[in-house]
Amino acid sequence: MKKNVAFSIGNVALIDKVNENYNVFDKLFDNIGTKAENIKNSAKLFCYNRLGDCVSINQLTKVYPEELFLKLGYKDMPSERTLYRELERIGDRMPFLQERYQDILAKNNLLSDKQFLDFSSSYFEGKKSVFGKLGYSRDHEPSKEQLTFGICTGINNIPAALTIQKGNVQDKTHMNFMLKLTKHILDKESILIFDCGGNTKKVKDKIRKRSYNYLTLMPKKKKSYQKYIHIFRNTGKTKIVINETTYSAIKIAEKEEIKYLYYSEGLHSEQIRKRTKKFERELNKNDAKLKKIKSKKPLATYISKEGHILAKGIIQKSICKINNPFISGLEGFFILESSVNDCPEKMLKLYKEKDKAEKLIRNMKEGTEIRPIRHWSTSAIIGYLFIIFLTNCLFYLTQFSAKINVAKNLKLLKKYLNKFSVSTNQRK
Repeated sequence: MKKNVAFSIGNVALIDKVNENYNVFDKLFDNIGTKAENIKNSAKLFCYNRLGDCVSINQLTKVYPEELFLKLGYKDMPSERTLYRELERIGDRMPFLQERYQDILAKNNLLSDKQFLDFSSSYFEGKKSVFGKLGYSRDHEPSKEQLTFGICTGINNIPAALTIQKGNVQDKTHMNFMLKLTKHILDKESILIFDCGGNTKKVKDKIRKRSYNYLTLMPKKKKSYQKYIHIFRNTGKTKIVINETTYSAIKIAEKEEIKYLYYSEGLHSEQIRKRTKKFERELNKNDAKLKKIKSKKPLATYISKEGHILAKGIIQKSICKINNPFISGLEGFFILESSVNDCPEKMLKLYKEKDKAEKLIRNMKEGTEIRPIRHWSTSAIIGYLFIIFLTNCLFYLTQFSAKINVAKNLKLLKKYLNKFSVSTNQRK
């Protein structure tokens, strides 16, 4: 009796095409210093899975048919234990693999001199991972342990580096690990672009000591901003129009750093609107507390050794209209800091390209479905993150090589790839 078996061939075609153009899998996994014969095939399988159903490793041999494994280069069906071991081997060799990947970019002139750095996090299901720590959760899962990861991607959209740290590592600390990694791959005077999360004096000094330049957003603190806003109001301004938005800009030179101050009426109106709405929500939210106070009821009750503690409140009445505490007077303004002295329009356009890093992180999370992480061993976690990163590299290399860009993001590309399937007759 014959059984008809079908599987997606689009993912295989993409993997083979990128390998044909850039020898990604051959250069990464040949002569890697392991006796495992199928590590390259396993890497292809893991990437295939991330371009497809994104099932867990223990489901790979159940979900995908034997014909796929043969197509990817296996001689026999691997066991679940073997696949887990292969993932750990990849994790153990991640620094070496990343160095090889960066060599591929360098030989193909794909390392841009303008690199965007960004950081994010992903959470674990469970509490057994060494990486797992509670920290600021970008996934709105504050009760779950997480890890943080950083990416570096060029203005040409080609990812260049990946870093992995514990879940409680802040961006400004994580930045130091990224700088150690980028010093091996970037030419002097390359520009590193990042947001205010990684903006500290120590970070900027390290960047300059490595003969790089930086472009970053100045943290929005009222006292420091007011000084430059005063200068802005008493200085001739340059008018800039980007994407139908008008900005007024000035450039201020301070020692070895240039500050670019921008103001937008549209941005001002939008920020005032949002903060007014936030203020109104806060007033409405506290109506219940106001009612309790007026009726002389406690706001809350706590049990202590000496009895019940009643939290009572009083109203400090305002004679005039209550001011919105969320409006700071900085609305519509933002300041970029850079070691590069150039025109404000060019620097703003360059900073706005930072969404390339944000899109890469979005593709990692939504396209290759990085969350939640269900691996516990350090090697498996690192291998898992590297496979996620490598799969996204395949997507961007495909985009770079394509004459026509048919998919704006990886999630959309997966839909197209899954429409191409091959059927075979399997004896049952």
